[in-house]
Amino acid sequence: MDRRPQDTRFKLSSTQAAALVLCLLYGALACAVQPRSEVEVQEWWHERGPVVPHATFPDDCSLCHEGQDWSDVRDDFTFDHGAETGVELEGAHNEAECLRCHNDRGPVALFAARGCSGCHENFHQGRLGVNCEDCHEQTTWRPFEQIAMHNRTRLPLVGAHAATPCWSCHEGAQVGDFYYEDPTCIACHQDDLARALNPDHQAQGWVSACDRCHIPTTWSGGGFNHNTFPLTGAHKNTDCTLCHVGNVYAGLPSNCVDCHLPEFLGTTDPDHQALNFSTMCQGCHNTTMWEGAKFPHTGIVNGCVTCHLPEYQATTSPNHQVQGFSTSCEQCHGTNSWFGANFSHVGITNGCVTCHLPEYNNTTDPNHMAAGFPTSCENCHNTNNWNNAVFSHTFPITSGKHKNFSCSDC
Repeated sequence: MDRRPQDTRFKLSSTQAAALVLCLLYGALACAVQPRSEVEVQEWWHERGPVVPHATFPDDCSLCHEGQDWSDVRDDFTFDHGAETGVELEGAHNEAECLRCHNDRGPVALFAARGCSGCHENFHQGRLGVNCEDCHEQTTWRPFEQIAMHNRTRLPLVGAHAATPCWSCHEGAQVGDFYYEDPTCIACHQDDLARALNPDHQAQGWVSACDRCHIPTTWSGGGFNHNTFPLTGAHKNTDCTLCHVGNVYAGLPSNCVDCHLPEFLGTTDPDHQALNFSTMCQGCHNTTMWEGAKFPHTGIVNGCVTCHLPEYQATTSPNHQVQGFSTSCEQCHGTNSWFGANFSHVGITNGCVTCHLPEYNNTTDPNHMAAGFPTSCENCHNTNNWNNAVFSHTFPITSGKHKNFSCSDC
């Protein structure tokens, strides 16, 4: 029985002929853009033209077809493309109709050897190269890793640029045209330049190389790269004209006191002028706030009394003036606290009575004055405790008639 399709199936209408010519000239993409109803993987949309001859197919038609007219493919038909041909169909290709590739355009291997362009029109007109897989994968045509790839160009996309639509710079992007564009800032930011009036960029001659001052995160505030004098703390939100009076931007001094001399002169706690403080404000202050300045005492090991004479004179426990204490405060005090000073007795082995005469006069057990004890306190006492003094006798009195004598007996 002759199972070949009837000749009537090969008669083309003008519409069918036109569709077939497009397929032959432009491949699958041209067909894909024509409107049609949904077609199953193994079926064929007849508006594309005739089904190609099956000269190379197996002789047993029932392997694929069922019924008498051979227009229906068996419901249980399966074909493992990877196992049978050695070419694995991945992603969207696994859902494509067989005849999209295996048609009368010629041997499929001829088109496959050309890569993606064998079947797919170069949407970018060849301006992005021929390796479609650099940007696309087989599941969807939506490009991936555009930001990372753009970073290999002369204009890496960082900050606000990373969220900017492609067509804002590439006017033909929506139709796949990514032709070379000027990567300089001013090529896209002419309108921003015209609006930059505080300060007036054009009047200052700042009409190019925006990246000398700006960064792509934001054009104002913290995004401004004030590279000659870093803007930190309160300086960040200071209006330019407070420092650049009269729109003078070149040659301005950068020392703190150049702007903050009134604050220096007006400070009374302590009085910076009277105490001859340095005008290098950053030695004690920071840019966040002027209050709560920290004065580093690094290197100051003497001369404390220059600032702390009132404390020295007012101290009564002990009375520094009456006792003739040295004005070298650092001998007993630290810079953390004036209280709890530590007096170092190192080296003091006599002369205790200079400070401890009241204790000597008031001692009754034994009575130092009545007994004529020497005022060399260190003979019996130590600096840890005045009581429980130890008197060293030159001859033993721990036995005999002297055994039970009290000190006062002698």
